[in-house]
Amino acid sequence: MFKKLLVAVSLANLFFFNAWREALSPRKFFYFYYWKQYPGYAILAALVLNVLLLTAFFFACFYAARRLGGRRSDKFIRAGFLLAFLLALNCIRAQVERLSVRGLRISLGKPGLVALCLLLLALVVFAFARRGLGRVSRAVASLLLILSPFGLVGLADAAWLALRYGAPVARERASAPALEAVAARPRVLWLIFDEMDERAAFAERPASLTMPEFDRLRSESFFATNAFPPAGHTSQSLPALLTGQLISAVRPVGPGELMLTIPARGATVGWSAQPDIFSEARAAGFNTALVGWYHPYCRVVGDRLTSCRWEPASQLALPDRLSFVKNVVRQQIGLIASVPFAGDLSARLSRTSPEDYGAAHLADYRALSSQAEGVAASREFGLTFVHLPVPHPPYIYDRAKGELSEAAGGSYLDNLALADRTLGELRRAMERAGTWEQTTVVVSSDHWMRSDYWRVRPFWTVEDSATFNERVEHRVPFIVKLAGQKSGATYDAPFNTVLTHDLVLEVLGGRIKDARELAAWLDAHRTIGESPYQSYEDEQ
Repeated sequence: MFKKLLVAVSLANLFFFNAWREALSPRKFFYFYYWKQYPGYAILAALVLNVLLLTAFFFACFYAARRLGGRRSDKFIRAGFLLAFLLALNCIRAQVERLSVRGLRISLGKPGLVALCLLLLALVVFAFARRGLGRVSRAVASLLLILSPFGLVGLADAAWLALRYGAPVARERASAPALEAVAARPRVLWLIFDEMDERAAFAERPASLTMPEFDRLRSESFFATNAFPPAGHTSQSLPALLTGQLISAVRPVGPGELMLTIPARGATVGWSAQPDIFSEARAAGFNTALVGWYHPYCRVVGDRLTSCRWEPASQLALPDRLSFVKNVVRQQIGLIASVPFAGDLSARLSRTSPEDYGAAHLADYRALSSQAEGVAASREFGLTFVHLPVPHPPYIYDRAKGELSEAAGGSYLDNLALADRTLGELRRAMERAGTWEQTTVVVSSDHWMRSDYWRVRPFWTVEDSATFNERVEHRVPFIVKLAGQKSGATYDAPFNTVLTHDLVLEVLGGRIKDARELAAWLDAHRTIGESPYQSYEDEQ
């Protein structure tokens, strides 16, 4: 019976081939850059349980066959065993895109797919007729015995990966010690509202949307009408903004490192080793604080920050991947793919719903917005950088009711209204602390609303279609309320916001104090408007 136990284990492992691939595939390791916690523990624990449960089922069938005996029952059990093996092979096939039903239909056409199925069926029938049920089943059992060590090898490999990646994913750099704060020195709050579009928010704002906080800020600030971001996605744009250099490509290489390709230098360097606004502000004697989304700022540059908080993007690091129970269910749903032509059903059942994304996004927003109010109002920091996850989809606000909701069913305009509300809450927190008037506030975005990207995704709504036509503009808001400024000024010349890094240093150095000096500085330093790095094919 020991051999039958090994066969049962091996067959169960084949059924969970996709789960093993998820646990062991090197392709996903770069994604640990976007995770705040290591997901491998829950995935592996769920996989071990599921393999044990299916092994117990197969072994019980083998045991029952032996107890029952008889020629008829023996044939029935052998046929069932071979059917299970074929289903396991089909489960593996479904994981290969080119061999999926959709892939085969594309490459062979519907008649070719039918012909292939008939050919495979004929080969199976021929094998049974030629070799007999008993010989075929014994050959399959021998093959499974040969494959039986895979489970132990996979378990050892997964344990090694957990030791290698588990601790680095959870480890953040120790914050820099606080410097003595000087009350009379300049102070800057740099706000990035992710995916905030200048055209929708200002130039062509729909009549159904009101943004009183942004309008109030605009009326008393320096407002640029033709500002363009450094890149078309967050992964690339944020490091460019913080380092002050255009970046042509980024590549995560581990939980705490992002490689940046900088065309001006003809080199690819690690972000953690690259000087940025925080290291330079600290060298000038300023305490620095960050509250951010998406990038693992505290793992990459946390040692140059006096205070650091961050949350991962739910689109890349879904919380349900950290749940043991949800992983058990998700892997079991994956077994449906073993049934011919049921792969699409398995994918639909295991696909994360927009509501799940909304719940995770709302949790990120709540955590970051409350932390942002605290650091923005504090007098301890000379430079505070806040990167918030709105108005980026999914939509988590109902502007008609003025309520947060993980299933608001709203649109991009609702999230714009939430960005406006957030700006007001930050302003009031600073006014209560007496820091608003003495702080230069810079408000912008990392990229525009990518309507051509979201149009084919679940978050897109009818109101989004009415707001955005086929024309995509790459402008983002750029507002600077200088300390003590009371009147507005408009700047129409095009420029790229990668200059913000240098601009903030000029303000901290006391070399820009009013809108006239700011306009003159931009005139002297602006070069390009639109960035050549606008692709966001792999962005979420």
